Amino acid sequence: LKKELSSFVVNLKHNFDVYIEQKDTLEKLTKENQFLKDKIEEIAIKYAICKDLKYFNKLNFPNIVFTQVISYASLPDFSQIYIDYNNSFNIPRGLVYNNLAAGIVIKNFKNYSLALLNSNKKTSYTVFIGKNEIPGIFYGKINKIKYIPKFKKVNIGDIVITSGLDKVFYKGAKVGIITEVVEKNLYQEAKVKLFYNDLNPNFFYVIERR
Repeated sequence: LKKELSSFVVNLKHNFDVYIEQKDTLEKLTKENQFLKDKIEEIAIKYAICKDLKYFNKLNFPNIVFTQVISYASLPDFSQIYIDYNNSFNIPRGLVYNNLAAGIVIKNFKNYSLALLNSNKKTSYTVFIGKNEIPGIFYGKINKIKYIPKFKKVNIGDIVITSGLDKVFYKGAKVGIITEVVEKNLYQEAKVKLFYNDLNPNFFYVIERR
């Protein structure tokens, strides 16, 4: 009986030690598994960003700064974003993607800045229309060009570019194409189909100065 009891105690201790070892191993594997899951998510985010970056073209213009989007600024409004642009400025600065006018940067908060995309009603900048470079002012959200001289001929299909005269953009960033022209009493207005109208932005160039 003593032998059997002693053997039982030894086996019980052995099984208990095995259980504790397995429990520790399971906890260790669980922690390692969670660590790997977190790393995979981190890599997936970086991959998604890099995947989008391959469509982003390098521009060989002076005085432009590469910047990345941090987040939307005021959901559910997708037309306002925060970017990691940390230079102070006094007047709005142009925002371009692959030489397409995308919006304007309006306010700096030291380490980041607030930008308005073309889809925001407060976005505006000067443009040229067509090969004759007819001047006008683009207004966001409604996607209209206003204050076009009445005596200038604007055609459907004319290409619209930034004029650079407001010192917001350089001259030549592509804005869109004219789809409709409306005669007013003192001037003309034109509807424009934008070349850039992305609601999921990742990268831009900021026009620093001219």
